[in-house]
Amino acid sequence: VQETGTWGKIKIVKFFVMDLTFFAINDGYVEAIIRGLRAGFLTPDVYEALKGTNSLQDFKTVLEDTDYGPYLGSEIQNVSISVLRSRLKRKLADEFSYIQGQCVEPLATFLRLMQSQYMIDNIVNIIEGVKNRVDFDYLISQADPLGVFPELKAIKSVDPENYSELYSTVLIDTPVGPYFMKFLENVMEALNENISINEIQALFRDIQPEFIRTSLKKMWLEDFYEFCQQMNPITKEFMEDILKFEADCKTIQVIYNSIGNKELSSAANRSSKRKQLCPSLGYLYPDVDKDIANVTTIEGLRDAVRHIQQYREMLRDVPDPLKREEFSADVRGLDDMMYEEEVRKYSLAFEEQAHYAVFYAYMKLKEQEIRNVIWLAEMVARKLPRSNKGWNKILIPFQP
Repeated sequence: VQETGTWGKIKIVKFFVMDLTFFAINDGYVEAIIRGLRAGFLTPDVYEALKGTNSLQDFKTVLEDTDYGPYLGSEIQNVSISVLRSRLKRKLADEFSYIQGQCVEPLATFLRLMQSQYMIDNIVNIIEGVKNRVDFDYLISQADPLGVFPELKAIKSVDPENYSELYSTVLIDTPVGPYFMKFLENVMEALNENISINEIQALFRDIQPEFIRTSLKKMWLEDFYEFCQQMNPITKEFMEDILKFEADCKTIQVIYNSIGNKELSSAANRSSKRKQLCPSLGYLYPDVDKDIANVTTIEGLRDAVRHIQQYREMLRDVPDPLKREEFSADVRGLDDMMYEEEVRKYSLAFEEQAHYAVFYAYMKLKEQEIRNVIWLAEMVARKLPRSNKGWNKILIPFQP
């Protein structure tokens, strides 16, 4: 209902003030914590100091003077990229766990939905590792701490050769079980009713992990979007824009990565296979859904998104996936373009008060910061000259 006139404006202001009041009572404390944590982001000066180091040991010494210091103690004798990544992610997971311990509904559910994407990554990686008989303890040690949950260890007891049981195990008492259930239902619906057990086993054995991951995250994104529609107006506005953009990025990535892929770009599979991977939301959906699903070239993809300036500019200079010679470490790829716009959107979320999007933005910006640090650590480890353009392929949050 559209409110008009003076009384309508008074009613809108009244509801807004009530929103702020209830938010302050239930969520004001945890929002203050997350905004306080913003001060811990690495500054441009710290990044310059990291670029000036000559070894990973010196690199670690610079980080010890930041908020990462307590996680990079003297007990770390042999500094490596994997150790740095693990410690930085552990710090973020501990912050997230603390925030979870302080919140009430509906923020508690919002945070659980945020966490689901990391759980999906862990389950897919561990299942693939088990299928390839990788040591289970090693798989658990490499799991993202943001997506670790007790039931994850149940996968260890499954026979690696029993692929259907391997997947069905995660449907029992796991937070992301419904997504796996829906995924398996979709797979089984596409099969012939007279298919044998051996053929089913072969199917599960041959399913590519990235296909599973992308399918599950599509379902998660749609679920999260629906939940955010019920939130207060500021949360809804920010999360709607963020999630629509992320959905479009996933759609564009699916199409871009499938160009030249016989399975995904063939006339028979363009509609069905891509539909399983592309989210049913976003600024591209549903208006150009059919056009973009039939794209087979980079020129066709650029043409399909031409009416949205943001995406048109994003795709203008990306390498053609059919021309591998256009790819190099110093060339900005599609992911780099998307990360840049995401950092801008997440940073803007901190400009408004009393909404949940700031929690999501903090997590995503911290992930970008970790990517920055690991990228620079790899540059240092390879002892690349400062003239290399790769030194500038970092995105610093909250910078103009």
